[in-house]
Amino acid sequence: MADLVGAVSWRVGLTLGLMVCLSLTEGFGLLLLVPLLQLVGLDVQQSSLDGIAQFFSSAFTAIGMRPNLIVVLGLYVLVISMHALLYRSQVILNFTLQHAFVASLRQRLYRSIAEANWLFFSRSRASDFMHLLTTEMERIGEATDHLLYLIATGMVTIPYIVFALRLSAVMTVLVFTCGVGLMWLLRGKTRVARVAGEELSRAMSSLYASVTEHLGGMKTAKSYGAEDRHADLFATLTERVRRTYVHTVRNGTDLNLWLDIGSVLVLSLIVYISFEVLAIRTAEVLLLLFLYARIMPKFSNMLQSYQSFVNLLAAFTGVKQVQVRCEAAAEPRAERVEDFRLRQGIQFGQVSFGYRDNGSAPVVWNLDLIIKTGQTTAIVGPSGAGKSTIADLVTGLLVPDQGRVLVDGIPLSPQRMKTWRDQIGYVSQETFLFHDTVRANLLWARTDASEEEINQALRNAAAADFVSRLHKGLETVLGDRGVLVSAGERQRLALAQALLRRPSLLILDEAMSNVDSENERQIRSAVERLHGTMTILVITHRLSTIRNADVIYVLEQGRLVESGTWDALVAEDNGRFRALCTSQGIECPSAAELLLATDPPLQN
Repeated sequence: MADLVGAVSWRVGLTLGLMVCLSLTEGFGLLLLVPLLQLVGLDVQQSSLDGIAQFFSSAFTAIGMRPNLIVVLGLYVLVISMHALLYRSQVILNFTLQHAFVASLRQRLYRSIAEANWLFFSRSRASDFMHLLTTEMERIGEATDHLLYLIATGMVTIPYIVFALRLSAVMTVLVFTCGVGLMWLLRGKTRVARVAGEELSRAMSSLYASVTEHLGGMKTAKSYGAEDRHADLFATLTERVRRTYVHTVRNGTDLNLWLDIGSVLVLSLIVYISFEVLAIRTAEVLLLLFLYARIMPKFSNMLQSYQSFVNLLAAFTGVKQVQVRCEAAAEPRAERVEDFRLRQGIQFGQVSFGYRDNGSAPVVWNLDLIIKTGQTTAIVGPSGAGKSTIADLVTGLLVPDQGRVLVDGIPLSPQRMKTWRDQIGYVSQETFLFHDTVRANLLWARTDASEEEINQALRNAAAADFVSRLHKGLETVLGDRGVLVSAGERQRLALAQALLRRPSLLILDEAMSNVDSENERQIRSAVERLHGTMTILVITHRLSTIRNADVIYVLEQGRLVESGTWDALVAEDNGRFRALCTSQGIECPSAAELLLATDPPLQN
């Protein structure tokens, strides 16, 4: 409730005000039944209703009106019509409040996910976040509706209770005692509803993950002929969800059954005791029956709503738990923003980093290296050497366990992080493109780019020709994750995206590992044309792509083992870089051959 009030505070106040008005009109409508009973001939004198009858008689006399049937019926119609209008307004306001709360909660959760550090995000399952942001949010909306219904029904029930106490306190207390006893007997149903709600959240999360992963891997599944296995697993998870839903509904209908039986038993008890034990007058008994016939369904509905609320509460609990975890893992917020440009370079000073959750050795160990401004720096090594970890450390996605990353001699701190990332163009191995046009995908990198800047970025990325050949050019929709263009074309569009940002640092993280020779040649040529215009960091295991790098760092199991230019590294007969070149079929001349090539013998 505190979260609801915090999200939509003034609407909650307005809703409560409407509920009070509804309660008052409901109570006044009930009071009008007394003069109606009197006018149709039932004796209300010498009973608990006599005071109410006299009040209305005095009120009509004060305004100079004679209380006849038409006047009382007209007033009753007016009050009930006003109640109906208020109820309509309350329903609309409740619906608005419910969805405003869900929208606020969804936005807060998404922001907390987006602001969590990369290490936390990479260890989480994306489908779990998607499930919370969609299905579980809808369940929270339903829970909010049930909560508001509980409050509204409770407020409207108050006049009935007060009127019933005025008619017969003994009977009212008896009814409430029976009702409390019935609720106590059915308390186990509420516990079942809570457990079923938690199980449903888990089952739906597993189903959502299955759908996301299977649809994403459908090409592989078809290639392996594994469609039946996927379908069987999906059927198992679907059956689990079905059983949970059926169990929830069966529990709810059991509750409704016992409530209906209990209600009719209580009403029968009222009639018997009223006539046979307390000898209550006929008019009072009729009113009591009317009141209890209205009160008991309301209590029944309130109990069912409470059970539904408890069942759906697991969704809210799950969302809040994930939000708390995300906020605990949030990147530090910058207290101020420093505007700076990369002018000197990036330096790693004794940097170590490890993914401590897997208990393995550090991925990067005691690393010292310099990325100079305006140069092309390459980092190479076998898989698992820590190359991509270095890229994440450079962008600030990861924070060193030991040592420092310096930009222009200043530590890469949270205060500088946003400005620093604004200067980075990043192209990864797994290119992500939206199911949108080429233009929209490019503008996503920089929304204020002009037409000429877009075209220039495409030319610099060697992508202008193939984009012009697409059937709608820049307005061509690329499909889900860019599936309608080739892998190499996706990489060139990703490079154009990065260049459109006008970065001072361009990072190519295995950007050419999944492309064919022709696309590799085009991307390599595009990158070579950029040489000297910006700082370029190339992370790759394909050594043929870095022949023209100014400096090459060779990593082995997280440690820097060699560094130098291409020629200097291949000249090391027993060097690690030369061995990597040989394993990839790249011919490496010996040191003597290189010396002869650079210093030919003198002619006699």
